[in-house]
Amino acid sequence: RVFRREPSGNELRLPNTPGTALYLVGPGTGLAPFRAFLQHRRYMYPRKQLGPCTLYFGCRSAKEDFLYGDELSTAAAAGALTLRTAFSRDADAASAGHFRGVRLNVPYVQDLIEEDGAALVEALFEREARLYVCGDGQAMAMDVHAALRRCVEHSLKLNAEQAEDELRKLASEGRYTKEVWN
Repeated sequence: RVFRREPSGNELRLPNTPGTALYLVGPGTGLAPFRAFLQHRRYMYPRKQLGPCTLYFGCRSAKEDFLYGDELSTAAAAGALTLRTAFSRDADAASAGHFRGVRLNVPYVQDLIEEDGAALVEALFEREARLYVCGDGQAMAMDVHAALRRCVEHSLKLNAEQAEDELRKLASEGRYTKEVWN
């Protein structure tokens, strides 16, 4: 017997228009579908037709587990994507820690999203970009969502509840998609 699941409509799918800007958040093994996205776009369309693509990738160490690091760095150097990386254990261990509840010198992808917050919100709400999040559902996805909500609050001058409503709208339109697992 083969298990067959009917599509929910929330699967990770590229937009029909190749010029749509993409924001991909795929730390660790969450990179896999996005690597396929990048390969598909490269195969199907001339680069001139492709919209901008930003990949947020995180892992513990660039030397030990930067999956497909050479391939991604080459694509970034060629202009095929903007590569934003966070290596959480590469910082000086003596300087890492917490001060008054704030995490110090331990970079994660959600930190990069907050750094890019204004541009990301502008792309999502004014240029109909797509945001995809794939990977760990226990911590990363919730932390990325919280960072994104703060960006929406700040950029659009909304309270937390209004920002959540806006993110739900994006999700219902298929422009904010999560594929996460525990």
